[in-house]
Amino acid sequence: MRTSLLGIELIKILKYKSFRVLAGLHLFFFLAVVFLASRINIEIPGFNPRNLFAFPYVWQTVAWFASWFNILLVFIIIMLTCNEFSYNTFRQHIINGLTRDQLLAGKGAVILLLGVYSFLLVLITGGLFGLFFSTDMTISRVFNDFHILLVYFLQTIAYMVIGMAIAILMKGTALSIVMFFLLRILIEPVLRSFFDPVARQYFPVRAISNLTPVPEFLSIASESQIITDGNDMLTFESMGLVSHQLPLLTSVLLAAGYTLIFIILIRNYLKRISL
Repeated sequence: MRTSLLGIELIKILKYKSFRVLAGLHLFFFLAVVFLASRINIEIPGFNPRNLFAFPYVWQTVAWFASWFNILLVFIIIMLTCNEFSYNTFRQHIINGLTRDQLLAGKGAVILLLGVYSFLLVLITGGLFGLFFSTDMTISRVFNDFHILLVYFLQTIAYMVIGMAIAILMKGTALSIVMFFLLRILIEPVLRSFFDPVARQYFPVRAISNLTPVPEFLSIASESQIITDGNDMLTFESMGLVSHQLPLLTSVLLAAGYTLIFIILIRNYLKRISL
């Protein structure tokens, strides 16, 4: 049934011109930004920004760039979910014998498909750029920090699940997109402001965004930093440029937990509303 559910979803989404446009924009902008960033060459002794695209640092670099465009994946999920209400396809599926859990599973399959697509995109892009810019090609360097790609995969899934939750609640594409932006730039930031700085790291959007932090450009691009194997203190946090970050494992557990909570809320809400 899982395959048939995904097949049903693919029949619908491949007909949507907006889906093809947004998917194309996601691919184009990501590749364009990574390529242009890799062409930056600052002539400062002992400072080589192209180290950002060498193994093992390329994984965190491309994952951070890719996180900029998660918003387009969220837009896709919002658009596809809201179309179900606009065209009454959810209702038609129920009439045709699908359960509400199967409707949710179908959308979950689309989210996983987009997550796998974005994961493979970052994997292939990072691998190609790493091969081109690296001078040390040992196995340990190639696969060091490779787990960042799995963390990025979780981040894409988490954002899209939040987008689907908002779409099911709002039922309108424009309103859902506005609400998603408000959640990110106004609602949660205002709520976080009432809490201690450490507690702010535990809010859903902040925890999910923390999965792909800004790469330590200064320490990575510094030739001396590479020689000392990362013991230099040239980090944004040590210089006070960014707030204290939770350990990666904590952020992963938080993001996974929030994703599960949103899925449970979506499932319960779908069972209560009239489609």
